[in-house]
Amino acid sequence: MELDIGWSDGVTISTKECAIRFDPSKKGVKSFNFISHAHGDHTMGLSNGNEIFLTAETRDILDSGGRKNLNCNALKYDRPVEIDKLKITPFNAGHILGSAQFKIETPDLTIVYTGDINCRDMLTTSAAKAVSCDTLILETTYGNPSYIFPRQEEVYTEIIDWILSKIHEEKIPTFKVYSTGKAQEIMRLVNKFTTIPVVAHHTISKISEAYNKNGVALKYIDSNSEEGKKILREKQCVYITPSSEDALIDEDYSKAIATGWAMRYKSSVSYTAFPLSNHADFNQLLNYVEQAKPKRVYTVHGFRDDFGKYLKKNLGINAKPITHLSQVNLGRYI
Repeated sequence: MELDIGWSDGVTISTKECAIRFDPSKKGVKSFNFISHAHGDHTMGLSNGNEIFLTAETRDILDSGGRKNLNCNALKYDRPVEIDKLKITPFNAGHILGSAQFKIETPDLTIVYTGDINCRDMLTTSAAKAVSCDTLILETTYGNPSYIFPRQEEVYTEIIDWILSKIHEEKIPTFKVYSTGKAQEIMRLVNKFTTIPVVAHHTISKISEAYNKNGVALKYIDSNSEEGKKILREKQCVYITPSSEDALIDEDYSKAIATGWAMRYKSSVSYTAFPLSNHADFNQLLNYVEQAKPKRVYTVHGFRDDFGKYLKKNLGINAKPITHLSQVNLGRYI
């Protein structure tokens, strides 16, 4: 089977008969489109004109945000679909609810596309497991040795301590985070280890409904409700709001963010930054490669050049970056 791997408005695997795109970057490109998870930078290619494949949980999250798609095929982990003699199987990616990595099997070759992955257990997701393959297409957001995250338990403890200290100061501990994934992780942390009410911005409340529907128990109060407004006035709660939301943030609110990029932030920033990430750090990415045992690796996004060079130098693996500027095929298999 003749098979090309490259970038064409998304990571693309094509045969003579069809093209399969993973997390396509624009609408209207004719192909079978596989969506790894519900974050906006991975769902730009959603279009009714193409056949869309995603997990049922990802569909629920998109539906909660009003992004209903009429031509979606809901996938289940570990259950393959077949397209033009290619068998494609989704596996848990550990990133957010419903996130998937995909194994693509041909008669001659096995390829894995990870999308964003996280290889350690969190409160709202379970760790991704490495999938053995000949060729690995690896998302390398934190693929640099300077991004090795601290122990999860340490970060959780720091967050809870900060919340309690701010409430003691009669401030509202406020987290400005991604509406999908990080918001629910903070929410679950507060639910699990405190009795403090959580007030969630309406956008986050809607998405959290999809988490509850799929078995991730979350307790929260919508900020638009009368109860939510009352609790905020009393300053005895945790408030969770989208990263882009600036309304309601005044001197009564102590702001924090939670992101892996906190590893590079200076202490002089005007908010508290916790290195809590639902991405794989450098060591997790390296462990994934060692366990998957690919013959070649294509790196995508983030520190793709750094990680590819590290694999070549230290593991002797043939590694190349896939860039958005490249429209040429990077590999051909017969």
